[in-house]
Amino acid sequence: MPSDFEEYEIQVMKDGRWNTEAVRNSETLSRQLAKELLGNKQCAGVRIVGNQSYRDGTTNETVIFEKTQDVNGDKPIKINTVEVANPRCKRPRDFFGLEGRMVFNRIFRNHLESVALTPTEILHSFQDIKRLQDRDNLVPSAVSHVAKLQTANTDQTLRDRQDEIYGIVEQTVEQARRADDMELPPLANSFSATLKDVADFRGETPEYLGMVVLARDLSGVNSWTGKLDRLCQLADPETDRKAILLLDVVIADVLGANIVQELLGWKRSLGAAIIAMLDLADGTFDPEESEITETTAMLCKLFSANALPASRRVMIDRALTQLKSSQPLSRNDPEKELEEYRRVMARLLVPGGIMSGGDAAEAITLRGTRFIEQGGATGRKKAINATVKTMPDPARGVMYLAELSNTNFADEHLEDIVEQLGVVFSARVIDELCRRSMSPKNRMVTATGAHDAALNSGLPEGIRDQVTEHIDGVLERYLLEENIIDKLDKPEDHIRDRAVRLVKFCGAGVLPADGEALTLARQRVIALLRKPKFDTHYIEGIGDAAKAEKALRDFHKLLIGAGIA
Repeated sequence: MPSDFEEYEIQVMKDGRWNTEAVRNSETLSRQLAKELLGNKQCAGVRIVGNQSYRDGTTNETVIFEKTQDVNGDKPIKINTVEVANPRCKRPRDFFGLEGRMVFNRIFRNHLESVALTPTEILHSFQDIKRLQDRDNLVPSAVSHVAKLQTANTDQTLRDRQDEIYGIVEQTVEQARRADDMELPPLANSFSATLKDVADFRGETPEYLGMVVLARDLSGVNSWTGKLDRLCQLADPETDRKAILLLDVVIADVLGANIVQELLGWKRSLGAAIIAMLDLADGTFDPEESEITETTAMLCKLFSANALPASRRVMIDRALTQLKSSQPLSRNDPEKELEEYRRVMARLLVPGGIMSGGDAAEAITLRGTRFIEQGGATGRKKAINATVKTMPDPARGVMYLAELSNTNFADEHLEDIVEQLGVVFSARVIDELCRRSMSPKNRMVTATGAHDAALNSGLPEGIRDQVTEHIDGVLERYLLEENIIDKLDKPEDHIRDRAVRLVKFCGAGVLPADGEALTLARQRVIALLRKPKFDTHYIEGIGDAAKAEKALRDFHKLLIGAGIA
């Protein structure tokens, strides 16, 4: 934020204490000096204090910038290895995408924690990205590690891929260097306003320069909780969608740091913590349980409004990483380990699907192997079988198996997955396919979710068709036996009410698209539309001509949405 003080003290940390190094009469000059001082690897930290004197003799001192860093002499920091390094970046903009930043966050986690910087701050700061390049052997180790993963089972040589990655790194460094020379404005009161402020600068996009301004501002906040609070305060009142999505990727960066404990507060077990992370990702977590209540409340509000897709993915990814880990779900009470596992599994089951699909199915299965005595392929097969039996109904079992077929488990266990699909063929009616305690709508949503999961699965084509046709047949019988369509199309009701109910039902997504069950419902709609003078009868009772015309237009929109018009 812009500030206006009489003078600015530039203080340097020495032996754990702040000492005045220089005084400047402008914020721009003071920040330039701070940047130069931080370029010295022996400098432990720099802060800028703005001073303002008043007529009554009092003064006001405000810290407007503060940054600490590790000094030379610390033990070397190493990269963290990852199992997968996607995407295969071809240009800097790929590097800045969510997938690339998540890999960056994991590999350089130790460095990021030591300097309290996000990937955004490093990638948009020439000084910080050069400092990363100069630190130990981090960048060469990371390039070698990623190149090795990305050239496995390909015709490309390791050296060629390393050269490609180094080329992308150099382009990223050069981009940051050019931005470093620009006298960009400070962060405005809103991020959308900042994007407008930098729009006239040439050579870079407003989005990139806006992130540079944001990175400069965040670098003065020396804690993860402080950065998150700063970002949430910007995102919460923001109305510009582009600005929110840009802030989202930075919030995602912070959520990849060691901040979960502060967000969730104390939890009795790892299982409870995993569930809390999933609740947070859905915006249903109780902020009162957090150690940073106000920040968490803003974050929950943003999550519940579906404003932070990247951050949501990072939170779910962190939860699933913990589920896949070797840490017990109930360390203090081992006898409740299986109970905690089932609680986590139940939380991952959402209306019509499994949260995070194949990633969750894989995590559930890997954790399930810990309850099996045998190891290796035999243990994994038994874990798959046991997990299917643990699901609350056959429809959920199909979802799980279908999602698992899209993971690496299918490489060795596709036959085992197919073998367990017998669970769906034994269900002839909806009550056997889905839990009876569900409402009619939720049963249809769940059955359709199982159908769609199978349709988009890695199952063999013939098996996939058998599963989807069987589930569609169960739904068709359900519509007929329970007279669902007749209940929506009551002859004694006004034709307008009947038509709207039927069309909304067809467009609600509770039946498989283009299946026989949906065709049955659509046929009833078409029969209504073909009645003589349908339009005239539809607007009967609406005296105002304009309102009648609007009613017909709105109905036509419903028809289009339902795929009928």
